[in-house]
Amino acid sequence: MEKEITTTNQTTALADSLIVVQQLPIIKEQLHSIKAQAQESVKEALSLACTEETLKVVKERRAALNRDRKDLDARRMAVKKQIMQPFEDFDEVYKECVTDVYGPADEALKGKITDVEAGLKADKEKKVKDYFAEMVKASGVEWVTYENVGVAVTLTASLKSLKAKVKEYVEKVAADVACINGMENAPEIMAEYKLCGSLAVAINSVSQRKDRIAREEAERKQRLEAQLRAQEAEKAVLDVAEEELSAPHVMGTEPPVMDEQETEDSQKESTEQVMNAKFAFMGRTFQCRGTLTQLRELKSFVNDKVDEIQKYMDSIGIENQEVNNNG
Repeated sequence: MEKEITTTNQTTALADSLIVVQQLPIIKEQLHSIKAQAQESVKEALSLACTEETLKVVKERRAALNRDRKDLDARRMAVKKQIMQPFEDFDEVYKECVTDVYGPADEALKGKITDVEAGLKADKEKKVKDYFAEMVKASGVEWVTYENVGVAVTLTASLKSLKAKVKEYVEKVAADVACINGMENAPEIMAEYKLCGSLAVAINSVSQRKDRIAREEAERKQRLEAQLRAQEAEKAVLDVAEEELSAPHVMGTEPPVMDEQETEDSQKESTEQVMNAKFAFMGRTFQCRGTLTQLRELKSFVNDKVDEIQKYMDSIGIENQEVNNNG
């Protein structure tokens, strides 16, 4: 190490003796010497009145000023080129003797350092993963993946701190699992927990799903009950009427054979035949007389009213459930 420091100091001292500025060009006094003359020419040109008669003179004076300025700009560029040429020559030699020597060496050393650091990081991460595998096996949560932990392995992070983060995560998961195992819907909650990794979210998801299922089941039962009520109402209205429509059948005789037109006419007469019927609704019994078509319309009207009554009770918060006559 001492030899390296000595070599560096010698190189710096050598550079101090090699890279020096011997002389700067002297041009400041020359520029100031023409300033007064330039100001006088400009002042004289600006004092000219610009009219239709003097327009040509003003243009000529302006052109003269521009020629003087262009001449000075050309001289400035020539001086700048003379000044810059030694620096450009020096810069080219500097690149050859310094930049092209130190640059490749820096890249080569950077590659070696990167390779070593990558190896150190990979070795550290392997130790952390091995520790993770031991922890999940001991805790009975092998389904947890290493990526779930979110450990960022860096060269600056200590192996102890990385293992502590793994331990904290796995122990939390094990505690959540123990809590879930004591719950009523453990399998469903566990399935959700494995997806989201949050105990609270998993419990809430299962609870909401149970509520949706319960509401759907209640609605299904209401629909079935409404259908049963409709069927009973239809039966109450039509049973007697349809029995009266059935022609009596005499044993040992066959009904007359009718063609298609006669059959349609017979069905039409049956629906238009006036008949008596009884039906019960809201604890009251009604004796009705009308055609089968009218009685069927009555049945549909009664069904709609039953549904309307139930919806009204639901809307004002009256609990209701259909029961038979025995209570």
